[in-house]
Amino acid sequence: MTNRRLAPTPAGAIIAVCALAVLSSAVVAQTGAEKPGGDTTVVDAGPTAFGRALANLEPGRWHEVRSGKQRFLQEWTRRGPWADALSCAQCHFHDGRGPRPDSDDLGLSHLLRLGRQSPGEDPVYGVQLRRTGIGAPAPATFTIEWEEILGRYPSGEPYALRRPAVRIERLAYGSLGAETAISLRVPPAVFGLGLLEAVADAEILDRVDPQDADRDGVSGRAQRVRDPATGQIALGRFGWKAAQASLAAQSATALLQDLGVTSPLAPTPVGPNRGGRGRTELDINESDLNALVRYLRSLAVPARRRWTEDAVMRGERLFASIGCGDCHRRQFTTGEDAAWPELSRQTIHPYSDLLLHDLGEELADGVAEGVASGPEWRTAPLWGLGLLPTVSGAAGLLHDGRARSPEEAILWHGGEAEPARMRFSALSREEREALLEFLGSL
Repeated sequence: MTNRRLAPTPAGAIIAVCALAVLSSAVVAQTGAEKPGGDTTVVDAGPTAFGRALANLEPGRWHEVRSGKQRFLQEWTRRGPWADALSCAQCHFHDGRGPRPDSDDLGLSHLLRLGRQSPGEDPVYGVQLRRTGIGAPAPATFTIEWEEILGRYPSGEPYALRRPAVRIERLAYGSLGAETAISLRVPPAVFGLGLLEAVADAEILDRVDPQDADRDGVSGRAQRVRDPATGQIALGRFGWKAAQASLAAQSATALLQDLGVTSPLAPTPVGPNRGGRGRTELDINESDLNALVRYLRSLAVPARRRWTEDAVMRGERLFASIGCGDCHRRQFTTGEDAAWPELSRQTIHPYSDLLLHDLGEELADGVAEGVASGPEWRTAPLWGLGLLPTVSGAAGLLHDGRARSPEEAILWHGGEAEPARMRFSALSREEREALLEFLGSL
């Protein structure tokens, strides 16, 4: 092997290189690209990435976090006759999207929401078709069959999509109502919710444009729902259709609908013919509910990876230029009056505007929630997207899990997002790969 001496580098070149490095670092620090949760961001790219507490958590809160996690993991013994699961963690393994990927709980990867074209529920089975009976016959079972759809990009490369078909079997209490529609749903990940709750209403409403006054093809509507914690109509921000206004409301609703557990904010039991259990005592008290809320509030967002790589940065520019960023808003700043000081005044990057958008008939489910119609969905936050396979296994994307990858999710977008989907399809293979590299870095 020949040894070669490096030519001496001029002092001016060294200074220039150092200055460029400092400038690059300053740009990265200024944009905060690597810290989507601001000062709360944690560094973890492993299976526990979604279950870490806020990086800036006040040490005095640790006992609250542990107490809340215990409730998240435990099986609730006091419950109604109908349920889909026994514990929160059974459907949100490692605080992620869906159950443990190597367990017998895989049947809990989906649930069936019931509703109508206008807000309402099935007259017998309520808002969810549950699969477990406790001291009563189970309402029903269902299976999912997948239809494969093949296509090609304009540049010639093939792609494959899939569409779910649900088959309901063994309805124990009679047929579904004639107007009842079913919506296949997957359990979402539960990290970063405290930060989303801390975003001021005005920050979200700044992007509302229901009549598309700026004529960019993107409207964005605010969800309005009654918050059981206050009794007032409030801005919805949690759930697939933003049907819950607060973490307390989201927690109480999930406890009731998924686990059959009543609480002070959701006291009416679910069961045959809208309840009828013949008892009024609650399954859990306010202390239990508040502990669970504190745990969810404490879950941090994991740091990004590879954000300085050329392909990733190019992909982010393409993401914005083709219109994805019109709904998947990059940045919010949380308010000064957040529930915890650790969550206040944080610059965060959820890549969501938390508004409702019409995504077209292919994704419509015929179920209205609040002001959201069948084709309307809340823009899903994208933070943590690249870690979903690590934490949750082969968890599907979109509300019903049909998309096996971010690429498939994009190709299902219609309605307001159809122009962005068409621009994505028109990209070269290298450009599409760069955009997907960016999504994988989140």
